[in-house]
This record gives sequence, structure tokens and C-alpha cells, in this order.
Amino acid sequence: MANSTATTAQSGPPSSVAGNVKPALMQLEEIELSFGGLTALNRVSLDIRSGEILGIIGPNGAGKTSLLNVINGVYRPQKGRILFQGQDRTNYRPHQVAAQGVARTFQNVGLFKGMTTLDNLLAGRKSFIHTNFFLQALYWGPALKTEVAQREKVEQIIDFLEIQAIRNTPVGTLPYGLQKRVELGRALAAEPKLLLLDEPMAGMNLEEKEDMSRFILDANEELGYTIALIEHDMGVVMDICDRIVVLDYGSKIAEGTPDEIRNNPDVIRAYLGTDEN
Repeated sequence: MANSTATTAQSGPPSSVAGNVKPALMQLEEIELSFGGLTALNRVSLDIRSGEILGIIGPNGAGKTSLLNVINGVYRPQKGRILFQGQDRTNYRPHQVAAQGVARTFQNVGLFKGMTTLDNLLAGRKSFIHTNFFLQALYWGPALKTEVAQREKVEQIIDFLEIQAIRNTPVGTLPYGLQKRVELGRALAAEPKLLLLDEPMAGMNLEEKEDMSRFILDANEELGYTIALIEHDMGVVMDICDRIVVLDYGSKIAEGTPDEIRNNPDVIRAYLGTDEN
């Protein structure tokens, strides 16, 4: 087995080669989270760098979703600090985190099932609507202009995700793979600075995974979104991620490029399996 150069939890962030490492958009420092006597996250530190796709992997129960819940304010860590664009926002609530520019999808689709695809995407534009209730009710002046602007943005997302045929379909009637695509669209509608994807390909067949991988890569490369994702399909993670962080029992055990992670013996033992005793 080749020796790994992937960074371990004890040694902190990977050393950088001058000019090759992008600046950190978000920094997590020594995050600790527990529920009663159960430790969900144990002194986890990591950076999410501007413009990258960061993969977060690990066995079931490793703390991956808990980490995303800390990032977007659902959980507050007992110890540690979260910096976003250099500002401490450790104690922000979810709506404050969203207002800063962090959007996410969930393991279980969280769409408004009785609403159409178009209306679900418009819901993602809520933070861009600033007209008062009276003008919205009259649908006149600034309210009309705002509505037109939001619809134009949503139309761009519909074209980007190739979901024109289901624009007026109630999402609750759609196949699961299309629901996941609509949920990605709603997150993109928020124009986030950081996009968090929690198992975006769970429950999909091979063709649906290929499509979703393409959309995620295009969102990163063409639209410029910074993305952190949890995914169990190791082939997908290795193909689309710039860097990977590995959790096990709430601790970070490795961090590095896909090649570094693929050859890291700690990762092989904890996640991929090994025949070694």
C-alpha cells in the first residue's frame, strides 16, 4: 500500500503550495458536539475553500449530517468556532445563516409536495423579495418588477437543470430522482455563496446519478458555486470532488485529494474495508 500524504486529524489543515490553495470561505475550528453522553463531533477542524467541491465521507453514524447541521445553524456546538468569510458566526440560527448565503438540500427531500416545480423554485427566491405586503397584494409597481425578476432567474435554473417538462407539475407526483433535482434547483435559486448537499444522489439509479453529477460539476465550474457535499457513492465522490474530508466516530481521520484519500490506510480500515487484521 502506498504511503498516504493525506492530512490526519491530528496535524490540521493540509500544507499549501504557494499560489495553489484557494482562500477559505468557511473555517471550522475544534468543533465539539454531543447529545447527552453521545459525542457526535470530536474536535473537528476543516476549511471549505472558495470555488471547490469538498466531499465529506465516512461510515454511517460518523457525524457527517451533524457537521452540516452545525454549519447551517440547526445545531450549536458546545465548543469550537465557525468563521464565514472571516466573521465569527458560531451562534447564528438557520435563518441568519441562510441570509449570509448558505443554502442546503437534505437527505430526505424537503420540497413543498403540493406545489409545482416552478413554485418550489420561486420559494428559493424568498430572500430577494423586499416589497411590502400591500404592494404584493396589488401586484403593481415594484412588486410586479420583483416578480418578473424572480421568474427570470427561476427560468434560468429550469433551463440549467433541464426540467422544462415538469415546470407546472406538482412535485409530489414526480419520481424521486426528479424531486432531488428540483430540490437542487431550489437551493440554487437562493444564489448561495456556499451550497451544502446532503446525499444528493441517495436513492438514484445510475443514469440519474450521472445527470446529478453533471449538474453539480456545472454548478461549480460554470456558475462558480462553492459546494460541500455528503455522499456514500465513493465513485461519485472520487470523480467530482477536489478535496475529501473523512469522519469516523465523530472525528476527522483524514483530509486530502481523492488520490490521497483512496490510498490512506486509516480510510481503508474505517470506511472502505480491509483484509488486514
